Amino acid sequence: MDLSGAGYFYTLAQVGITFAGFAALLMSLRQMRGADMSKFHLWVARSYVQSGMVTTVNALLSPLLFGLGFSERTTWQIASAIIAIQSIILIVMAPSQWRAATDRPLEMRVKVHIGLGLLINAGLILNALGWPFAPSGGLVMLAISWNLFAFFAQFAESIRYFFEEDVSE
Repeated sequence: MDLSGAGYFYTLAQVGITFAGFAALLMSLRQMRGADMSKFHLWVARSYVQSGMVTTVNALLSPLLFGLGFSERTTWQIASAIIAIQSIILIVMAPSQWRAATDRPLEMRVKVHIGLGLLINAGLILNALGWPFAPSGGLVMLAISWNLFAFFAQFAESIRYFFEEDVSE
């Protein structure tokens, strides 16, 4: 018996690793053009590579837990707890990392990304607790997808940073 939604998790993992590789490639393109990488550029690039890698690991977590013999309910609870805890830590760290990398004010799109990420991960915590509904894979899929989709949107908006010669820090 397979974990319900396993194919979706494997697809998310593939897209996540592809996203990480593409972000690394973009960073290399900037350097090949002879442009320096500021602290801000490095932080943005690292954030995208990290997001792709976190997406990949999180997407593989549920099928791994299920393969280790946990019931589907327990798989969703453990995966929800692990994903929520690490995601909340990364989300909470983002504003201070931004401030350490640049003097630019935190952009509204990043604030929205943070706020929605915290809400979705609060839902994952409830999923881990099995309250108010029985744990399900749908919330796990939503959280992992949100991470990836939100970073796609951030990437599309911030790609200009990699082609600007000077980004004020």
